[in-house]
Amino acid sequence: MAIVLIGKTPCLLCGRLIEEGQATVMFPAFLKPIHRLHRYSDNVMHSWCFDTCPDKAEVERIYAKFQAIWDSRPRNLKTVEEMEAWGKSAFADFHKELYGIQ
Repeated sequence: MAIVLIGKTPCLLCGRLIEEGQATVMFPAFLKPIHRLHRYSDNVMHSWCFDTCPDKAEVERIYAKFQAIWDSRPRNLKTVEEMEAWGKSAFADFHKELYGIQ
């Protein structure tokens, strides 16, 4: 998830600093750098900036797909190898749809 330092972190969309008490929207790193909406990945913005953003619906749609896959992960995976194998398999269709790759 994006890291926010109050009074120091700028809003992705307007560039003004995120201040105490301001509503924000944050996303984890969920898009690869080759995606045109990658800038929203692992970033933070004011809620009101995101609410008026022309990319809002598409970002939310893609993120919802990502989150649904992530939420379906098995909780019993023990090793890094098991986790990586699950991730590669689980996100294959997601990556194919977004990037044309597996």
